[in-house]
Amino acid sequence: MKDLAAMRRRAIDLMREAIALLDEAGEKFSALHLQAAIDAAERILPMRPGDQLPDDRPDAPAAESLTVDPAFVRAIGGALALVATLLARQGSVSVREFSNLLGIYALAVKEKSADEGLINACWVAIIRDIAEAQGDDET
Repeated sequence: MKDLAAMRRRAIDLMREAIALLDEAGEKFSALHLQAAIDAAERILPMRPGDQLPDDRPDAPAAESLTVDPAFVRAIGGALALVATLLARQGSVSVREFSNLLGIYALAVKEKSADEGLINACWVAIIRDIAEAQGDDET
């Protein structure tokens, strides 16, 4: 008899490995869809307005979780993308470089607050999408 739970865990592990390879190859959209498949396999439901992000720090009290409004996160991400575009037009910094710097900031913030790091990572993704749409292929 097959251990279905073990098979599911193995499939999820393989998908996680595939995501890392897709990220290295610059296949962000494919990786995004694969992440959705992992979420489905792990039975993680999409977030809705008012949902709280879990703080994965072991010492974080539950009260520190942020209430998430996806529309608000997208709105701020759009505003940051506009700022990045304006900076790129002035020649100060490319949109891609702006997203890379914000990504570094997101990683640093995640050390203190997983919630804030995740929100910043969402903004990075929005700005990188804009960079790709504008043909900013700087690495």
